[in-house]
Amino acid sequence: MRIYIKEWPNKTASIITAEGQVIWTFSSSESARQACREWRSLMSPNDIESFDTASAGSTSYSCLT
Repeated sequence: MRIYIKEWPNKTASIITAEGQVIWTFSSSESARQACREWRSLMSPNDIESFDTASAGSTSYSCLT
């Protein structure tokens, strides 16, 4: 499963699938990143695929930091 963190204009952040399905929304991108790190620690290495999409001006991040 490919998952990303999307930061919204109101500064909340959601963990989403590559297809755009929101899994969960958090009060900040840091909270979402922490939840993603904890979730990854419970999965086997092949269960979740993460991609680094962070760039200047981007509001989409991977779960790997």
